[in-house]
Amino acid sequence: MTKFNIAASHSNVQELATRLGLSENACARALQLAELAPSRSDWLRYINHFLATIGALLIVSGVAAFFAWNWADLDYRVKFALIQAGILGTALLAWRLGIDSIGGRAALFASAFLVGVLFAVFGQVYQTGADPYGLFVAWSILILPLAIIGRQAALWILLQTLLVLALIMYWTQVIDPPNGWWQLAQLLGPLVWLSSTMMDSTLASLVFALNAVALIAWEYAVNRNIVWVQGRTYPRVIGFAALSNVLIPTVMFIIVASFGEGIKLGFLSPVLYAVASVAALYYYQFRRPDLLMLTMLVFGAILVFTTLFGRHMPEDTAGILMLALMLIGQVAGAAYWLRKVSRRWEAES
Repeated sequence: MTKFNIAASHSNVQELATRLGLSENACARALQLAELAPSRSDWLRYINHFLATIGALLIVSGVAAFFAWNWADLDYRVKFALIQAGILGTALLAWRLGIDSIGGRAALFASAFLVGVLFAVFGQVYQTGADPYGLFVAWSILILPLAIIGRQAALWILLQTLLVLALIMYWTQVIDPPNGWWQLAQLLGPLVWLSSTMMDSTLASLVFALNAVALIAWEYAVNRNIVWVQGRTYPRVIGFAALSNVLIPTVMFIIVASFGEGIKLGFLSPVLYAVASVAALYYYQFRRPDLLMLTMLVFGAILVFTTLFGRHMPEDTAGILMLALMLIGQVAGAAYWLRKVSRRWEAES
């Protein structure tokens, strides 16, 4: 009898069940026997994590909405007392529940977030005139001990977000204040304004460098077998942010390369994008296998090539059809390559 030394995986079991003509119940039983299907306790743990995260976000949002709605009717001493009580209460709750528990993690994150609310209220009450980037720097410094003690990805993502916002605000308020249509972008809301800042290749490259350093440091800690950093949430979120920091200016550079001279786009972002993509493709394919990271990189490459081809194709029906066929071909090729890589990982595991 021939024996096969093939690692059991979800796709292998499903493919074998299909070839043998097994029913859905039999396939589900095979996955359960191979311990590849999530158990009832796994589902309960996932649900607990999800509900705790949503609950913490809703509580913090409720606190912010409370102050926004009742701002004019509250005495400043009441404002400070309520926020400080919230910070102290959530910190004590995290200590009581344990910082490694679901509730403790959510409470510690809420405490770190309320520190920012306290700074915002302080600035509104006393009108200190301090620059907004100083708020984010101070907020980052104060929650750094909580991030070190808490050892959770959510706190480090919050800390990284604050550092990025501080860098963007310092650049746009001190080094290179916005003018022209950038001022209009500020009036359209924070998301539009943050997106418009990526039109400056130098600023986008600095933000990319900040996120890339954080990602490299995290992956270094992973390779050092530090237990609490083994999760993939932080590197995937920061990796997506770093890729966006150079992908958006690269796409915009291709689109507006022939328009105007006042646009602050240059070759720096495309060069960084190419170098970072090649390095990440190698690392996440051969050193630290991560299919989601490879998918993001492939999607970015498809976006760049499609934009490049679309810019040089004729603007008629034939050009649109060629572009659509090219996009379909790229997506199909990317899916084939990703599946091939996934199967190779399964064979090597």
